[in-house]
Amino acid sequence: MKLNDLQKAKDKAHRDLQLAKAKAAELQRKAKTAKAIAEQARLNQKQARKAAKQAKHLALAAEDHARDQLRVWEKAQKHLDKVIKKAAKAKAGKAKQPAAAAAATTPASPPS
Repeated sequence: MKLNDLQKAKDKAHRDLQLAKAKAAELQRKAKTAKAIAEQARLNQKQARKAAKQAKHLALAAEDHARDQLRVWEKAQKHLDKVIKKAAKAKAGKAKQPAAAAAATTPASPPS
């Protein structure tokens, strides 16, 4: 009977060993999957940080460009105002000149 009991114990130990190996393999697969997921999350975070940094850089560049464009627009507006003012002054001067020239060229009529 003892040999039979030893055989059963050996079989049970063998089954337990196989079960333990299967559990270990499953745990290793889960650990490998978790590691891959963690690595992917790390890469995603790194990519997000890089994209945020690039967006910040682009926003600063856009602000600088807008500031430069505003400066150019203001300068052009100032120049346009000067030109309009000069044209108005010239127009006003020409309007007075023909009236003065006509009065000077018209002979005065003798008093009657």
